[in-house]
Amino acid sequence: MEIMKGKLLQFRGTWGSGIGCLVIEDSETGDVEVIPCDNAPTVRALDACFGNVITAGHTARGIGYKGKEVYWSYDEMGLILAGFTPVEDASEELITLYNRERGDD
Repeated sequence: MEIMKGKLLQFRGTWGSGIGCLVIEDSETGDVEVIPCDNAPTVRALDACFGNVITAGHTARGIGYKGKEVYWSYDEMGLILAGFTPVEDASEELITLYNRERGDD
């Protein structure tokens, strides 16, 4: 599983579908990626990590996550978000794995 690093730009989701998208600007390439994700768990994770995400009526209109940098990866099949970790909360092991993947031991 490849570990990426990027800046959170936006979360998009709809109440009934269960699927959302996390929009991330890649730290290395500057490319903007739209990563499919499980809607509710991703919103709860964003709120737990950064706050100011969940707003009245259980909507995700808060902006507490915007501009924050995270390490993230796709699931085993490369289809949806497996998870993310705020850069400031990353363990030494995660940072080492990220750097090793890029040849920056």
